[in-house]
Amino acid sequence: MARKIKNQEKRWNSPHYFRSSRNGIDGDMMKISKTLYDQMINHGLQELPYEACGLLAGAEQGHIRSVWPLKNEWKSSTRFYVSKKVVEETLEQIGLKGQKVLAVYHSHPATAPYPSYTDLKNHTEYGVKMVIVSYKTSYPHTKCFSISEKSYDEHPFLIDFS
Repeated sequence: MARKIKNQEKRWNSPHYFRSSRNGIDGDMMKISKTLYDQMINHGLQELPYEACGLLAGAEQGHIRSVWPLKNEWKSSTRFYVSKKVVEETLEQIGLKGQKVLAVYHSHPATAPYPSYTDLKNHTEYGVKMVIVSYKTSYPHTKCFSISEKSYDEHPFLIDFS
């Protein structure tokens, strides 16, 4: 058993594991520090079996500098909801830091990290990426997407270990 855990930790800390499975280079890569990534992952773990949600912000396009966990007011394993008031207050705090929202993140406790029909329908800020963390397998699996109408494109999501 100890050997299995050791191998899991080795994989967990591998930069190759955290790279998005799509290798396209299109200038829309999202980059996050390991510390911030862990914060997002831990938020999702704490909320299981429900979906977690939050905002990823930064001053530069694609360089995440802060994670803003939000409370899923629906306590649902397949959907999330945050009141308009909470979102507006969080956006104000992000603005005070000189940052802007780069992505909305949420978790899929038991499904793959791809946008559902509901995700596509409810994501109306097309300039803001969607990051989905799946807890379906023993390792969290993260993917990043740009959303346009009822379709999506995957973008590289890189965890910076430096």
